[in-house]
Amino acid sequence: MNLERPITDRITIADQPSAEDLARLKAEGYVAVVNLRKDGEPAQPMDVAAEGKEVADLGMAYHHYAIDQPPLTESGVTATSDFIDREAAKGKVLVHCMKGARAAALVLLQQARAHGWQPDEVLAKGRAVGLELPPPLQAKVDQYLKSQG
Repeated sequence: MNLERPITDRITIADQPSAEDLARLKAEGYVAVVNLRKDGEPAQPMDVAAEGKEVADLGMAYHHYAIDQPPLTESGVTATSDFIDREAAKGKVLVHCMKGARAAALVLLQQARAHGWQPDEVLAKGRAVGLELPPPLQAKVDQYLKSQG
């Protein structure tokens, strides 16, 4: 992995891990992996199912929620946030995508929910904890927050 950035003591965002990275993460106390990629993206050493099997074989929990062109869904964000919350209570959780931006966006929403941030303060509070989003993802997060208001 080229990017591996802790957001809390239990939640880390990253780019695509390899099988070797996953084994190292397990040894470092990670208990779960969230994959935000869809099958067929570039630079994807394992498809979604293969990554899930690799994670499970290492004894970690696995969750997949593909963030792509459509808007973020309430059910997808809720299920992923619930997974992160549940697993972070047990140990460290890695949230990854191809380069880390989608991981930052999803963890931003998870943190907003966990801390009760109001929609108009989410982006500023996210920046304060290192969750800076590129404009297209910022627009996607804004759209999601407005749909929840």
